[in-house]
Amino acid sequence: MPSIDFLNIEYIFRLIYLLLFDVGHYKIAYEYFLKFWGIYKIFAAIFSLALLVGIVYAVNRIKQIRTEEKIKLDELTEKTLLDFQGNPTNQRWAQIKKHIDSTNENDWKLAILEADIILGEMLTKIGYQQENIGEKLKAVEKSDFNTLDKAWEAHKFRNSIAHEGSNFTITQREAKRIVSLYEDVFKEFEYL
Repeated sequence: MPSIDFLNIEYIFRLIYLLLFDVGHYKIAYEYFLKFWGIYKIFAAIFSLALLVGIVYAVNRIKQIRTEEKIKLDELTEKTLLDFQGNPTNQRWAQIKKHIDSTNENDWKLAILEADIILGEMLTKIGYQQENIGEKLKAVEKSDFNTLDKAWEAHKFRNSIAHEGSNFTITQREAKRIVSLYEDVFKEFEYL
């Protein structure tokens, strides 16, 4: 016997019609339905129970996640408040800003030297353990550090101050520019 390789839609619609409107076929369908009703009830009860267990689990898990999120949010809020109120870096940065706004050239140099010290501490905290800042900056991958050029420029300027000492002259405008380079670096790593 040859196989059928098409779907006969007309036959399916005829069966539906006979099931709905032909009394003889309706009775057969009803008896067939009653025959499997007991199995259907058991299956429906088990399926409903599984869904109920799933809903209870999901609700409890959501409550647990929300509790964990609340704890983390409270910790983060507390940490943020401490950062802005008691973080030594922010206090030191405020002191640097005070020095840079001074009218004394030595204060401007001091501001740059202090900013460079903070740069060294920041590099150590993010994992660079080399001996000095120059070596740490050399070890940095350019792709990991968007403001690397600014850090180098600021550090080289700091080296000029450190090596030339009182012979090195600087304008307040130049000092502010160098401090702003440090600030950009610190902001990239959310160190300020």
